Amino acid sequence: MGLLRRRAFLLGLPALAAPKGQLLPSGAKRYLDPLTERAIWRLTPLSSPHFLPHTYQRFTTQKNNFLLLAERQGEETHARRLDLPSGRMTQLTQGPGLAGFSLCLAPDERSFFYLQNGTLRQMGLRTLRDREIWRSEENWHLTGDLSISIDGRYAAVVETNDVLHRLRAIETFKGKNWILVEEKSRLRRPQLRPKRDQVLYSLADPHRLFLVNLDGKQKQAVRFPEPVEEIGPEYWTGDGKLLGYVHYFNRKSTARTYNPDTREDTLLGRCTQFWGVMGNADNSALAGESRSKAGPNIYVLFPLVDREITVCEHASSRSSPEVEPRPAFSPDSQWIYFNSDREGAPAVYRAGVADWVEKT
Repeated sequence: MGLLRRRAFLLGLPALAAPKGQLLPSGAKRYLDPLTERAIWRLTPLSSPHFLPHTYQRFTTQKNNFLLLAERQGEETHARRLDLPSGRMTQLTQGPGLAGFSLCLAPDERSFFYLQNGTLRQMGLRTLRDREIWRSEENWHLTGDLSISIDGRYAAVVETNDVLHRLRAIETFKGKNWILVEEKSRLRRPQLRPKRDQVLYSLADPHRLFLVNLDGKQKQAVRFPEPVEEIGPEYWTGDGKLLGYVHYFNRKSTARTYNPDTREDTLLGRCTQFWGVMGNADNSALAGESRSKAGPNIYVLFPLVDREITVCEHASSRSSPEVEPRPAFSPDSQWIYFNSDREGAPAVYRAGVADWVEKT
């Protein structure tokens, strides 16, 4: 086969995944946002889709020196470590069946948890050795939703057999597990409550929130939206006392908190058609994404002064879960990370906000 024909043949083949542990060059690019002229960094290359895990999980370190993200090549998704500020990446996993949104750093930041091929697994970031913690039963399938407690002791997963859906708790050390909830409606977004033995979850169609104890007892409704209102994705504040969320009513949106213990609902501030929202470590600032087509931007909302500042355009098409912006602060509140396909492919971005938000 001639050289040109060989190159054409090779270019026609799907890209092969990098082996576990391989170092990959940086795909980072700095640019000025066209709306605000702030410096924004695209952290991943456009050669293949990259996206963040669920941003209510731990995906970046306390010192902000690396983060976890997912990369999709064809039918397979792989976990990668991205070092900062160099942008160099390391391939962490191999093989099919990885749930890219499930990646979550362990509290000591030396390992991470993830779901792959019906199993809950943990991998050391230095050794890249992994262990199986728990495996789903035959005819049951994991949805890809995973939550890890702040001390790393417990995991919560959602599984389905296409008829029933159930929420399961798992001890990460020994793999002991038990069913918390079983429903005919689809379960989503389990979130272990910080500093409490409780799990928040939602039922789809319509979006309803529930809280259940870690032993499966005392299930309680948290928030039922009325037909004329809508609530956006929720998150726990760092101290575990409050739920943060966005509320829509009469074409207006507000950021709010809800105390499940007292049932007190508190207005934090008005916002520009936020969809995703996430508070920083002390909830003094909220990172939000607008779903307005006229202003597809990332904002910071300061509840104490009811002020909103535009950070940059996210310009996401919202054509798939991978490109939902889902902005989130770094643990020190100096950066906001988000997803977008503004340049034609799903990629991970970050914007510095140290001049606006106090370090936490």
